[in-house]
Amino acid sequence: MYSLYTPYRGNGVRSEDIENHLEISFDCGPHASFNRKPEFQGHGHIRCDSYSGTNLRTANGHLTIPEGMAAVALNYYGTLIARHTAHGPLVLIPPRSVLFARSSELLLQAARGDHQATVISWNLKSTPVLESWLARSGKSDPNMARSISCRPFSPFFLKSIDRLQDAIARPSESSELHVLSVVYEISAHLMLSPNLVQLSATPPDLPETVSELVTAVRENPVGPWPLRDAADRAGYSPFHFSRVFKGLVGYGFHEYVDRCRTEAAVRILVSSDKPVDKVAQIAGFGTTQGLRESIKEYLGLVPSELRSTNDGTSSNEEA
Repeated sequence: MYSLYTPYRGNGVRSEDIENHLEISFDCGPHASFNRKPEFQGHGHIRCDSYSGTNLRTANGHLTIPEGMAAVALNYYGTLIARHTAHGPLVLIPPRSVLFARSSELLLQAARGDHQATVISWNLKSTPVLESWLARSGKSDPNMARSISCRPFSPFFLKSIDRLQDAIARPSESSELHVLSVVYEISAHLMLSPNLVQLSATPPDLPETVSELVTAVRENPVGPWPLRDAADRAGYSPFHFSRVFKGLVGYGFHEYVDRCRTEAAVRILVSSDKPVDKVAQIAGFGTTQGLRESIKEYLGLVPSELRSTNDGTSSNEEA
């Protein structure tokens, strides 16, 4: 059992603010290695920690956020699955995503592979406007009453993350205020948005023809999408299109199509009991093996792990 977070009590930290700090632990096995590094502890209202490591197999764990506490996590690498109960609906936390969580007991699964994240945690008494807004909104909107929300990185989040990283890298008397401002921005944006898994994010400023093409693929990933047809649609030769698309989007066109299909398959897997071979067909994969390989490549999981319960055992299925 590996414990990533334990209650912190140190010089200058007010005990009433950190008395019941969040804790997270995983049963990683003997061959996993994880490191936790305190990044920022402020003046007692917030703290910021980073963790990194490598997990050779899917690991089960628990996250405890005591009453009155909250956290924002920037998940850079590695996939996590969060559930309130073993048979409850899951929240998938993929690489390059932002998470807000408050006062809850969560069951976790950490996918195999590399993990890296930054976690900001605080007592909601330190953000009274946010605490009041969450309490008031939760009474009228069930969506606002949820205790966990996750979205992929976006231009909005990237600006906030840059400000957070700058405050941590250049600590000063005002750093805690800057971090708290990021907390307000990210928490409000997440709670006002539905949970979303996005493995095919694209820049917002693509040329019009390329933007129309990526939108069409996202809306119909099951299509065949040959490279020549995509190039004609975007107004390029196939060779030039391949270079332009990768330069603009960050990965090749075939990988983009594969990511869109994987997104579609994940949505079906977590919301239905359709057989994996049927899901592969619906999402546009030629074979079940192709679906398994894509999910494992992008998420570090296999299809059965997206449906398994966190009962103290880990799936050893191989793609």
